[in-house]
Amino acid sequence: MMDYLRIWADADGESHFEEVTLDRVVNPAERGVAELWVSPGVDVSRVQFLTVQALDQAPAPHNAPRRQFVVFLDGWVRITSSDGETRTLPAGSVVLAEDEHGKGHITELEPGVRRVLQIPLD
Repeated sequence: MMDYLRIWADADGESHFEEVTLDRVVNPAERGVAELWVSPGVDVSRVQFLTVQALDQAPAPHNAPRRQFVVFLDGWVRITSSDGETRTLPAGSVVLAEDEHGKGHITELEPGVRRVLQIPLD
């Protein structure tokens, strides 16, 4: 199953986590390609590839600059929502960042050079 972690803000500006499981359909094996589970499409207009020098320092709270999927391609990521919950995710994790207002969240990357894919939805 494919899923992602959603970060969102309530009316009071408190950020929270929600586990989201994608609907999917099964595409049968065809032309040498194995059977695939495929989610419905998501319209996007651009993709951004980032290289980040993750430092071993205390990160600051911030909001998502826009609604976007963020894919952490290597290294772990630790995210703390403003309600105090912390999640540590492995490389390859997908996050839907939607807390564009309020208290925000803290993102900490494993130290070193990290690659991140941002997929803006707005």
